[in-house]
Amino acid sequence: MTAAAALVFGSAVYSAEVTHLTIVGAGKGAGAFRQAGAMAEVVNKNSKTLNITNQESGGFVANTRMIAAGRVELAISNGVFVDFIQRKQKPFHTEKKPATSIRGIGPSAGSWLQIVVLKDSGIKSLMELKGKRVSLGPKGSSSVFMIETALREVGVLDSMRKDYLKWTDGANYMIDGKLDAFGIPNPIPSPSILQAATSRPITVLSLPDSVIKKFTGLSKGYFEDNADMSVYEGMKGMKVKTIAYKVFYLAHEKVPADAVYEICKHFYDPKNRDFILSMYKPLRDGLDTAMNDKFIKQMKAFDLKLHPGAARYWKERGYAVN
Repeated sequence: MTAAAALVFGSAVYSAEVTHLTIVGAGKGAGAFRQAGAMAEVVNKNSKTLNITNQESGGFVANTRMIAAGRVELAISNGVFVDFIQRKQKPFHTEKKPATSIRGIGPSAGSWLQIVVLKDSGIKSLMELKGKRVSLGPKGSSSVFMIETALREVGVLDSMRKDYLKWTDGANYMIDGKLDAFGIPNPIPSPSILQAATSRPITVLSLPDSVIKKFTGLSKGYFEDNADMSVYEGMKGMKVKTIAYKVFYLAHEKVPADAVYEICKHFYDPKNRDFILSMYKPLRDGLDTAMNDKFIKQMKAFDLKLHPGAARYWKERGYAVN
């Protein structure tokens, strides 16, 4: 994980240990890939002791498994899946034992479940997806878990032709008429949905009350929201009832405390805010959330412990970390 590095300034040579870390967010069509990339970029730009590589992944289900097993040092996932893997709940019910090694760093951008169709399809509800061709997202993603849960609840999942495409492929297939719908839980705007809406107007489908109740009954990490979808062509001035959750940057418990402290010091430093938002504007949600310690209370609600390096940083910010 470490390699010697020599830094030269004028005639002086400084040697230091550079710690190499890998972060996983999602595939390139998902907001989490950009959120992971933003953390890597700002840390690599400002730190002399860390280098972070942003590695593509299948999404939050895969990320949660990888960080729990120590196959990567850093990950992005939602509080819901941290809760589930620590309790061996679906989709982690086949794990050998409950996870105990995941630690929190701090907040990232929140996500809203967005299931979309072309506006000219005439489809206006989840129930109307019966018998249609729908991409649930790549296997290993939270998209598959959440879209399957929603469509099963309204009784249409078994009737559909199901695909497991990457999100950018889902957008392209729908634009080309090869797919009726695809979806993703993502910040707003979602890169792949914005890609689709830029080509053809879309409709983001509202979730019925039964689906909302299903999710909120699964975990305290899910909550109902009326989300403004005006950013998408075809949805100007329109809000959609959907399910949302908070997203967090995570570290494995064995990552050195000094490394996690260094990450926090650069990523949550207000002087780096504009640089971070230039890479991915929806991260404003995560950076704003970090302006007070409510997110630490949210972590405690599903028993996500702060990494010692993060606890040191947030304590220095005056936050209650105990």
